[in-house]
Amino acid sequence: MFCYIPLIPRLQMLFSNSKTVNALLYRYRYKHILGEVSDVFDSEHYRNLCKTKVTVDGEEMPYKYFSGKYDIAFSVCLDSYLLYKRRRGGPSATPIVLQIYNWPPQIRTHLSHLRCLGVIPGPKAPKRMRTFLVPFDDECAQLAHGVNTFDCVESQNFLLRGYTLFPLGDIIAIEKFLNIKGHNGKCPCRSCMIQAIISGDKTYYPPLMHPDNQSWDPRALPMRTHSSWKEVTEKIEAVTTKKAKNEIAKYYGIKGMPALGRVDSIDYAHGVPWDFMHLLFENVIKNLVNLWMGKFKGLDAGKEDWVIPEHLWKDIGQETVSSVRNIPAAFVRSLGNLWEDQTHYTAEGWAFWFMYLAPILLHGRFTKQKYYDHMCKLVMILKTCMQFTLKSVEIDKLEDDIISWVQEYEKYVTEIN
Repeated sequence: MFCYIPLIPRLQMLFSNSKTVNALLYRYRYKHILGEVSDVFDSEHYRNLCKTKVTVDGEEMPYKYFSGKYDIAFSVCLDSYLLYKRRRGGPSATPIVLQIYNWPPQIRTHLSHLRCLGVIPGPKAPKRMRTFLVPFDDECAQLAHGVNTFDCVESQNFLLRGYTLFPLGDIIAIEKFLNIKGHNGKCPCRSCMIQAIISGDKTYYPPLMHPDNQSWDPRALPMRTHSSWKEVTEKIEAVTTKKAKNEIAKYYGIKGMPALGRVDSIDYAHGVPWDFMHLLFENVIKNLVNLWMGKFKGLDAGKEDWVIPEHLWKDIGQETVSSVRNIPAAFVRSLGNLWEDQTHYTAEGWAFWFMYLAPILLHGRFTKQKYYDHMCKLVMILKTCMQFTLKSVEIDKLEDDIISWVQEYEKYVTEIN
């Protein structure tokens, strides 16, 4: 049984305390500095919404998004977790958590400032996310119209409004939220329409350079649009057979409309952030390390030679244990020997190891300098992404560096026999 905990009364209660009201004015007082990105309020999506009239159930309102002093900006966060400290398999549950961006960034992720809307029960993750988000979608519509609320500071009532900026979650959770095929579709990316090929494990993978010599320009990819979901959904509904519906969904990668849709504040194509933690630290970094160990899905080095010998990995594993022994826990928890056991390596552990230990521990361990240089390029990309403030010129350079890193990676890997 799923129990939904209403959001609106809890948002209204925030305005019964003068200190809380003052803290919530962070969004209203925030000043955008041209050419810099320091918070979600510097994002192109938020700034475009501020110029756009609110749309609820297809009807345009006479006011714009975030035009009110107390308007609330929030994101809905979705991610399943395993119960009973299990690390592989077993029952799971999926909490629905709200992050309120009106709080200053130093405190907005603290547990006391998050709002749980309920926990989708197990034993498995939900297949149809929309069925559990209908009550939240209804409350979003109410908040978009405005809810009568008492302000303890000015001792008068006002219309409290709030809008969802982004949905947040790992790749699987967002696939369910957006109602897309993901890695099971011929267009697996939720942002672009790049065509994929089937890899060895029967998963669709979209390389920039296809085996048939077709290539994609990473600076001019065929991008999805917000209206793509409606267009594909209409095509699916226009055919009558289940087989035809599945073929359309597989080709476009879209199965139907996303979970939230009554308020038009979410850009399905460009307003759904990629989860940095899962995508990079728990996938790319971990897989790279296993690739260098010669343990990644039976993939050998072919004509290349990036695999570091076992005896060196044993040394690297022991050096990792020794190197973090005297580092305060505020920086990183204790790390084990990654050659022997990686199960205790969380995203935090992989991040610290790769950005601060790997450049030292792997120096001189590769047979060719180009693999080490390629790794260091990714280290600098990650460190840049984690800065508190990014300038526009840094973002442009970051794009160039990421494209260069991916192209070099594909160049090395395609040399496999």
